Amino acid sequence: MAIGFDLTTIWAFIIAFAVFMYVWMDGFDLGIGILFPFFESGAERDQAMNAVALVWDGNETWLVLGGGGLF
Repeated sequence: MAIGFDLTTIWAFIIAFAVFMYVWMDGFDLGIGILFPFFESGAERDQAMNAVALVWDGNETWLVLGGGGLF
């Protein structure tokens, strides 16, 4: 007996995967965002933002994919 997937199920998996990846990968930059007010102005804040800048766009891609899939 073959298991058939319809288009609705496939898109549900794609959207669930995109949202899961966003939540899972958001931990790094979310943690920096929570700690940001406690950093001293200047070098510490610049260092924190430079650490996040490398992965920021890649993480937001998952959110865009999930939102676009829901649309």
